[in-house]
Amino acid sequence: MGISKKQFETVLVSREEGITTIMLNRPKVFNAMSPQLMVDLSEAAEAASKDEETKVVVVTGVGKAFCAGGDVAEDVALVGKKTPFEYREYIASFANAIKKIYWMEKPVIAAINGITVGGGCDLAMACDIRIASDKARFGAGYIRMGIISELGGNYFLPRLVGLGRAKLFSFTGDLIDAKKAEEIGLVDEVVESSEFDAHVKGLAQKLAQGPTKTIAMYKIAMNRSMNMDLEGSLEYSQNLAFFTMHTEDHIEGYRAFLEKRPPVFKGK
Repeated sequence: MGISKKQFETVLVSREEGITTIMLNRPKVFNAMSPQLMVDLSEAAEAASKDEETKVVVVTGVGKAFCAGGDVAEDVALVGKKTPFEYREYIASFANAIKKIYWMEKPVIAAINGITVGGGCDLAMACDIRIASDKARFGAGYIRMGIISELGGNYFLPRLVGLGRAKLFSFTGDLIDAKKAEEIGLVDEVVESSEFDAHVKGLAQKLAQGPTKTIAMYKIAMNRSMNMDLEGSLEYSQNLAFFTMHTEDHIEGYRAFLEKRPPVFKGK
C-alpha cells in the first residue's frame, strides 16, 4: 500500500510531487499527544522514510494548533499511575516517533501553524527546519504540570537557543510569540499566516527538486556532529562525502556546472 493511501486514526497523510505531508489530526484537543497519535506518527514517519517517491516530509497540524503537548486525559493523567518500568515502556513509544523524524534520511519541515506547547515543541525541534506562522505561539508547558520534558526537549532546546535561554523558556513555561521564537533561534522563519501554506510548499518543492541523497547525508553529518569533536566530525563527513561523489546527482551537478546550465536532479 502506498503511503498516500495508508489510513491512520489520528494523522492524515498525503503525497504530492515528492512531498509527503503528515498532519496531526486531533483538532478538538489542539492535536494533543495521545498514545494512538504517537503510534500513528511513528508509523507514518517510518512509511515516509521507506517510500522511494517521498523526497521531503512536512509535519503540521489540523486546525488552529500544531501540537499542544501531552493529552491531559489520555496521557498525563495516566502516567502517575504507572510503575517506573511501565512508564519506561510507555514513553518509549512516544520517543520512537521523535527519533524516527530526527534520524530519517530525508529533510523534515515542521510547518508550525498555531499553538505549540510541551511535547509539541519537542516534536517541532526534532524536525530539520521550523517554519512558523505569525499566529503561532510557543511554550515549554511541562513546568506547569510540575514535570520535565521527556521527548528530547532537554537535548534539542539548548542546542538551538543556548543554555541560558533554554532554561528561561523551560523554567518559566511562559508563552512566546513567533517573532520572539525566531529571535532566539527556536524557529528558522516566521511567515504571515496568509502566505504560510504557499511558503512552506515552495520550500518543500525546492528541497524535493534538489539532490535529496546529498541533503540526507548533510542531515546525518550535522546531527551526528552534535556529539562529536572536530576530528570525529571531519572523518565522518569525509566518509559521507565520498558516498555523494558516486551519486547520479553529483554527476549531473558536475556536468551542469561545465555546461553552464541549471542541474536537473533526480534524487539518485
